Amino acid sequence: MTYPKFKNKHLEKALVRSKDFLEYHQNIYLKILPKKYILTFQSSVIKYFKRKYKPKKIRIYSLLTIYKYKDLGLVKLTGVGSPNAAAILEELIVLGGKTFLIVGTAGGLHHEGIFVCNKALRDEGTSYHYIPHGEFSFPDKKLTEKLKNSIKKAGLEYSDCISWTIDAPYRETKAEVERYVKKGISTVEMEASALFAVARCKKVKIAAVFVVSDLLGKKWTPKFHQFNVVRAENKLIDVAVKLLRT
Repeated sequence: MTYPKFKNKHLEKALVRSKDFLEYHQNIYLKILPKKYILTFQSSVIKYFKRKYKPKKIRIYSLLTIYKYKDLGLVKLTGVGSPNAAAILEELIVLGGKTFLIVGTAGGLHHEGIFVCNKALRDEGTSYHYIPHGEFSFPDKKLTEKLKNSIKKAGLEYSDCISWTIDAPYRETKAEVERYVKKGISTVEMEASALFAVARCKKVKIAAVFVVSDLLGKKWTPKFHQFNVVRAENKLIDVAVKLLRT
């Protein structure tokens, strides 16, 4: 039997909804929250965003804090992997979110650089609870094209990519890397395919861009804290802000 264990799970209604959870927290921010969001994973991005844009901090609960700048919000996903990311995205949608840009890091299977994601290989479990079985999940095409054009206008070079989303980071194997390189996959991360699936299920727009922070080849080469990685992410935050505010 395929995963999930309950056939056609994605067609069933949820017993406990993200809306129920937020109502339990007695949320009072519904009328003042943005409809457009940047989703990120790195603390350095938050520091940059706070320093440059002077956002208002809105704490919803322990795992969800929104940094509101004019009509958009930035959220750092504090947990790791698809289940946490999907839950936070659901909650932001309940709070009125309609458009989302992921600005994150990823492992590189080929080389360093900036990569805009055209589709993501579903090697995680969360997406299968939201949409039918399939090898890939996809971002919004129009938003992805707008993201590419915005990156070009900012004078940044990027590559298109297929990303491999896996929720077991310590089980990325050499055999898989070799196979996926041959299939044209360029990056590996832990959330994209699930976030794309949630967005499709909930009928909102989403796109993703990654900065390669480590390389996976014959050996693992970490580059997480190198200045060029942080600088590239900060530039992409500026691109995302401009895009979402136009």
